[in-house]
Amino acid sequence: MVALFLLLTLTGCWSRYEVQNMNYATAVGIDYVDGQYTLYVQLLDFSTVAKLEGQQKAEQPPVWVGKGEGSSFTEAANDLYSTSQQRLNLGQISAILFSERLMKENKVGEVLELINRYREIRYLAWLFSTREPLEEILLATPFFRLPPKASILHNPEQSFRQFSILAPVRLQQFVLDSNEKARTSYIPELSLRKGQWQESNKPKEQLRYSGVQVYDLNNYYGRMDLKDLSGMPWLSTHTIRVPLDLFTEEKLAAVLVAEKPKYEVTPIVKLNKAYFDISVKVKAGINELHTDLTEKELTQMAQEKIEEQIRKTYQTAFKEGIDIYNLGESLYRKHPHQWKSIATGKQQLVLNQDSLRHVKVEVNIVYPGRYKLHEHGESTS
Repeated sequence: MVALFLLLTLTGCWSRYEVQNMNYATAVGIDYVDGQYTLYVQLLDFSTVAKLEGQQKAEQPPVWVGKGEGSSFTEAANDLYSTSQQRLNLGQISAILFSERLMKENKVGEVLELINRYREIRYLAWLFSTREPLEEILLATPFFRLPPKASILHNPEQSFRQFSILAPVRLQQFVLDSNEKARTSYIPELSLRKGQWQESNKPKEQLRYSGVQVYDLNNYYGRMDLKDLSGMPWLSTHTIRVPLDLFTEEKLAAVLVAEKPKYEVTPIVKLNKAYFDISVKVKAGINELHTDLTEKELTQMAQEKIEEQIRKTYQTAFKEGIDIYNLGESLYRKHPHQWKSIATGKQQLVLNQDSLRHVKVEVNIVYPGRYKLHEHGESTS
């Protein structure tokens, strides 16, 4: 009798929810228009995510995108809940997408504070921005009728390993960078590229990086296009593999592939102005060689090209008031008192037109491929 009584006092799984009775959100997009928040939620059927070996999906897995509106982020979420049919689970979100309008209205900090209250959403989600309609980005699908989980929106690391032009950013890293003094934080920008790929003679739009939005938790500083960011991979600890096209008289002479560049920044203060010397070391291989060049000539061309890219990106960013390389942080870490006396503006810039002083680049060609390079004379294949 005592044992029976004890069994009656045991609790069961009263709060348990069956998996099939939930809708799983995999990405959210947030817009801000005319004082109203618009929340987009991407839903996937996870039974379509698993890929069985040797099987090809006959149809594109369905992608659902819901839209909720409200005067606050929570009101917009509640608007979505009203028609979600089943409980909406936010624990599987792996991507967060901000519109450019939201950032220009300086609402990112407010949104992140509200997202933080949703304990299901993890800080390991990838963070992106866009200037295009959010629903179009969320509805984009990759090749071979795979679900969006295989696209760069949810899995940007795979393409970055092959083409390391712009490092993806997790929500956690963005928040950390935004709270650091003298550090510039950015959000990668996604867009849809049309016409490059076709599926059975039908155009297929694909996601791509198109630039960065420079932002911290409270301030929007501007946008930089991808074509102006060619110098970023050389001064990034995340870079894995980056191509380098070399030209002579506007004709392609060679294509090198550099891997994991190493760099060092030395800050110097003179007459209350900050200057920076940068040294970069790069190991590279030759993918293509279209002109007879010696190893010395090829190395010199590569070094000059990398320096040109670094300086061009610096000047473009400086005109927008952006410290794209976080040069000010190196001064802050080594000489905080000098940094404090120089830093100005809401972004606490220490840069001037000539702050980027010396750029020393050392290229070492370690893999010539099928080409035989000589110290002097012609190269042969």
